[in-house]
Amino acid sequence: MATYKGIQGYTVQKLSEDPTAADVEGQLFYNSGSGKFKIGATGAGAWASATALNTAREYAMGFGTQTTAVTTGGNPNLQNTETYNGSTWAEAGDLQVGGIYAASFGTSTAAVLAGGERPGIVSIVESWDGTSWSEVNNLPANVAKSCGIGIQTAGLSMSQSTPTPLGTNVDTWDGTCWTEGTALNSKHADGAGAGTQTLALVTGGEAPGTVGTTEKWDGSTWTEVNNLNTARYGVRGQGTNTLALVYGGTTGSNTAVTESWDGTSWTEVADLATARQVVAPSQNGTAAAAMAAGGNVPPSTTAAEEWNDPTYTIKTVTVS
Repeated sequence: MATYKGIQGYTVQKLSEDPTAADVEGQLFYNSGSGKFKIGATGAGAWASATALNTAREYAMGFGTQTTAVTTGGNPNLQNTETYNGSTWAEAGDLQVGGIYAASFGTSTAAVLAGGERPGIVSIVESWDGTSWSEVNNLPANVAKSCGIGIQTAGLSMSQSTPTPLGTNVDTWDGTCWTEGTALNSKHADGAGAGTQTLALVTGGEAPGTVGTTEKWDGSTWTEVNNLNTARYGVRGQGTNTLALVYGGTTGSNTAVTESWDGTSWTEVADLATARQVVAPSQNGTAAAAMAAGGNVPPSTTAAEEWNDPTYTIKTVTVS
């Protein structure tokens, strides 16, 4: 009788016990402990409807995680802040100055909001303690449509729209003061970011016109890497510079496209249920579990969606 190796040209790996399911996705192996052939299987990642915001908003700012998200501001010059506990949204302390298009980063109990249109383009910075907002040291210049990443004591505000043409500036926050950092190679106003102050990713935006360019930061240098599959601005995202998720935006018309970054390239995954731009993301969350709240459909919406990564399983193969 012909052997499997003889037919296929390779052998089936023999393991004494099941490995981690994600490590053997799509692989057939033999579990010698149970005497069974098995295969690593996965279901598709997807967006699912979440509890709606109390207040419809677009161009708002967001931070936190999927189950500890915060959404604040929005059009027209809203000061209202809402917090999410994994099941419901509750109203919390108002911004000192309402508005849109500020850079936001941090956790549900410690965050920063920088610049924005409030209502004119400003340098105002506010700090969040989980209950209320207070003004702290301003940015070096008036900016809006910047992309924020990091934590309350170590963040970046990247690219921007200013009263003059779109820029590539990067400002670094140490918890107290802002300093000018290494500029981006390209313009990414109204783009998406992920990562930390020293290991960052920025993609999409406008220059003007839609941008698909992606740049990676190693703490000293910005390097252009593979582009988004769908160039757009008004896109939002989260994760790290090796594992990120971006979603929504506009290509001239609103899109529901979601893309996943593996550190090298972007892959299109399941779309948002509703095409929209400038949602409030869970900016400090992981790529595996995202929150997209509000946004421009149009008009502004209260809709919220949660992204969950694929579920990996190991299934026993029945041999006939």
